[in-house]
Amino acid sequence: MNEVKPFPDPYWLLNRAEDTQSAFVVVLVSMSINDAVVKLTQQFLYQNNIDIDSTNMLSDKQATEFYIAATTQVAWEIFQKLLVLVSDVDADVFVLPVAGRKKRLLICDMDSTIVQTETLDDIAASTGIGEQVREITVRAMRGELDFRKALDERVSLLEGVSEKIFEEIAQEVQTNLGAEELINLAQKHGLRTVLVSGGFEPIVKVVAVKLGFDRYVCNKAEITNGRLTGKVVEPIVDANTKLNVLKQEAKQLAITLEQTCTVGDGANDLPMLQAACIGVAYNGKPLVRAGTPYQINSSSLSSILLIMGIT
Repeated sequence: MNEVKPFPDPYWLLNRAEDTQSAFVVVLVSMSINDAVVKLTQQFLYQNNIDIDSTNMLSDKQATEFYIAATTQVAWEIFQKLLVLVSDVDADVFVLPVAGRKKRLLICDMDSTIVQTETLDDIAASTGIGEQVREITVRAMRGELDFRKALDERVSLLEGVSEKIFEEIAQEVQTNLGAEELINLAQKHGLRTVLVSGGFEPIVKVVAVKLGFDRYVCNKAEITNGRLTGKVVEPIVDANTKLNVLKQEAKQLAITLEQTCTVGDGANDLPMLQAACIGVAYNGKPLVRAGTPYQINSSSLSSILLIMGIT
């Protein structure tokens, strides 16, 4: 259990000279109620000389909260080790300070995060060039290709396709497990919710309206005489756009980035994930999983509510 992953330091980590004990919560989430996973976590904490002040069992959420007191340095070490511990037991774990747990702003990526697929790939598949486009998408999401160039290349292959394809895909797109609960409860608890996507407006708008997002930001395809020209209307939504939306929304709400949460899966999401107080990789690509310790690899999107103390 000495293995740790070299993640960027979390926002709450203090240097050793300034570090003091404070209250932290360890959130353990499993898709199935698994007493063995809970006991494994308890045993690990005791073995690392961490006393559990209290335990909160959320059986309806398939989750358990352990409240502990620790310095930020110790909490960070524990967090990294716990990520290794649960990686093979179908569970997710999050460690964060109790103070400031509640957030004011939630920004979500759409493709492969809020919805199950990459909608541009879905469009391509319906026109017979699915494999060709999907290969480019995978490489772009892994950070192997420049997002703008990859977008232009994929969209150029759709030249001449009827704009009606957007409506067809929008009707078929399925949301990921926990997406509706996440947005519904986040708004009920006063969070502003924004959907930001490299996808195209006719699809993004449908998803945003269906789930009740306060705002959406996305790309627009150039269309002439009812058909795609193979070009994207400027300006495009890329990694910098997503990061800027986060900063602009926080400024408009008069809040700091420590009151924000973001979620995404691909390389173009990483800047906004790392800039937010809590940046969650949802079934993230390898580059993204290496870029943030807050990861959902086993449970559903509703686990983000637990991170923010919403039950």
